[in-house]
Amino acid sequence: MHNAASLNLSLKQAAATAADAKSAAVGVVDSAENNGFAKRPVRVLTIDVGGSAIKYGICDSDGHISNKGQEPTPMELDSTVEDFIKTIKWIYEQVKKEGGEFEGIAMSMPGCINPDGSLRTGGALMYNYGQPIADLVEEATGMRPVIENDAKAAAAAELWIGSLRNVQMGAVLILGTGLGGAIIVNGHVIRGPNGSAGELSAFIHNCDNFSDDLTCESQIVSATGLVLRACKYLNLDYEFTSEVSGRKMPLDGRKIFEMYHDGNEVIKKVIDDFGFETGKLIFNLSVVLNLQKVAIGGGISCQDCLIDAIVRGTDKAWETNPLSHLDPPLVIKPEVTVCQFHNDANLIGAMHQYLEVHNLI
Repeated sequence: MHNAASLNLSLKQAAATAADAKSAAVGVVDSAENNGFAKRPVRVLTIDVGGSAIKYGICDSDGHISNKGQEPTPMELDSTVEDFIKTIKWIYEQVKKEGGEFEGIAMSMPGCINPDGSLRTGGALMYNYGQPIADLVEEATGMRPVIENDAKAAAAAELWIGSLRNVQMGAVLILGTGLGGAIIVNGHVIRGPNGSAGELSAFIHNCDNFSDDLTCESQIVSATGLVLRACKYLNLDYEFTSEVSGRKMPLDGRKIFEMYHDGNEVIKKVIDDFGFETGKLIFNLSVVLNLQKVAIGGGISCQDCLIDAIVRGTDKAWETNPLSHLDPPLVIKPEVTVCQFHNDANLIGAMHQYLEVHNLI
């Protein structure tokens, strides 16, 4: 009896400690319970840094964006973090010149973001690795930015006022230069203690040859992966390097979808097979996370034919796995949808993060 009572007390103490820790957890981005209205009207310069372009606009506290524009991301072989900061400063000054009024800056960027606004990693932007980006932007503009990982920003936007509202277990897949990933657990976007939760780009496919262009998920389920697949199926010559600026690709996403809509049968197979690869990824994530819903984002997500292929590919992943035919099934298939805000999701998610950091929501 004494041991049982002691165990019961220990369990109660552990539960209380866990409850206290939950509210202070470093690895959690606030959740669906914070998806209401801001406490006051707010306008913020939001900046979404991508592998090919830096998009920007003024976002208000309802998620509406004005003063939109974009600039090329510095991606030359000799590009530096100084070039990157010059671009951010130009955007800041340009929006100011156009009469845009805003009280702060919120940024969405690839990589693992430290709590102090420095970057542990920088995705395809190698010059940003280890850089104190928040300090550098504040130095250049006089405003200290709030910085969030790009895929986690998209997930926050969709969880706040978009296609994942009220979802408890979900995921966001951002198909860009790489694969941006974000995971929602119990209504929260999860960062993890080092900010790397949801970095799906790093999933390994080919352990035998790490120089191969199909080594990891970012080279398979991404806009880059789509282009690589098309080049292989069409027997086109290309050069692929880990440095984006060193790649020489004869096709891009726009051309691939033009060929699809012109009825090219090879490209139709490219799209179908890409959808199946994405469906297999969704299946594997669902095994671990019991997903309810998955939202697809990134520039190519505006193509209905691609989303349809991913839905079909997800169906195929379930149909071809014997565990799916158990009654009841072991792994429940989640709903697959498109990010409601498409290319604006990262901007809106950065805004949501700004509101949370400044206790405005």
